[in-house]
Amino acid sequence: MDARPVASVQRVEKRVLDGTSRRLVLSDVSFDLAPGTLTILRGASGSGKTTLLAIVGAMLSPTSGEVLLDGEPTSRLRDEHRAEVRRRKVGYLFQDLQLIEQLSAWENIVLPCVPDGNPAEDLARADELLTRFSIDKLRDTRVRLLSGGERQRVALARALVRNPRLLLLDEPTAHLDDEHADLLIKDLVRIAGEGRAVLVATHDPRLAEKSEVSAVLRLAEGRLSAQASSEEPKPE
Repeated sequence: MDARPVASVQRVEKRVLDGTSRRLVLSDVSFDLAPGTLTILRGASGSGKTTLLAIVGAMLSPTSGEVLLDGEPTSRLRDEHRAEVRRRKVGYLFQDLQLIEQLSAWENIVLPCVPDGNPAEDLARADELLTRFSIDKLRDTRVRLLSGGERQRVALARALVRNPRLLLLDEPTAHLDDEHADLLIKDLVRIAGEGRAVLVATHDPRLAEKSEVSAVLRLAEGRLSAQASSEEPKPE
């Protein structure tokens, strides 16, 4: 397994326009995500978790600092070049999933393959993911007819269809009971074990308590602190 960090966040700062001033959202944030690891990013709602996730995944540029994906700087790339790096290296599970309701499960999963003309290996991988997440019988079912859990599995399969080295998830357990949250963690552990780095942004304390978690990062007032995954998380 390549020991180089899948993602390296180096002294990232982010300011956003807030009225007539620029508000500081992230300040001097640095961390690495190694292959084979599952990392939890904790913080209260509005703490900047989603902004940081977008910066790590090359969807948003930092005001200053750098993000390397597999050693490749992304922060100063032109939008089209950054989008290409993102498509090759990053899978993203959005909090609201962002599935297209009128399309089938299969059509949603293969959407990231369309810009490359639907390569045969990606389509074969889509079939494998349907089976892996036990949604193969839903292949041709319109997403609007699926349950919440089924929709999440479709979105997770879509995030993995290009075989990315980095998987980012935003509040994936927000509407899951304990049983389904445990099942998701087991899926994420297996995904990380395939040589990926997995980063989960959440305010759900259940995830930080899992023994399978490699590390917990805590975001508060725009700054990051680390704690061992075995530590008792502080109330939020």
